[in-house]
Amino acid sequence: MHTLHHAAEIRSIDAVDELNSVPTKVKPEEIKLAQQVIETFEAPLDLADYKDEYREGLQQIIDAKIAGEEIVAPAIEAPPKVVNLMEALKKSLDTVSAAKKSLRKPPPPSLPPPRNNASVPERV
Repeated sequence: MHTLHHAAEIRSIDAVDELNSVPTKVKPEEIKLAQQVIETFEAPLDLADYKDEYREGLQQIIDAKIAGEEIVAPAIEAPPKVVNLMEALKKSLDTVSAAKKSLRKPPPPSLPPPRNNASVPERV
């Protein structure tokens, strides 16, 4: 985790130029997707499930350097292909939803629908 130490590190929202390109209106489908994403986080957060891979990698480099090993920087990879984030998010949510549905118990046998007395002709 990182902590902000000085007030000078905090910018007002108007000072963040990248936010000028963000649309001010949110589409209904984006709201629906956001709600689905939030619903997938039903389990309590367990920080033990996560590890700081950057720190571990850095520690390996430090240990290797102390041992006198030569450190070779990895080759720079080409940037990945740009992906449509909305489509990727929908695909991910569909996968999660399908997995949750398969874990649910089958519904109990349904009862016959109630009779609608309005459709029965009244005898006079």
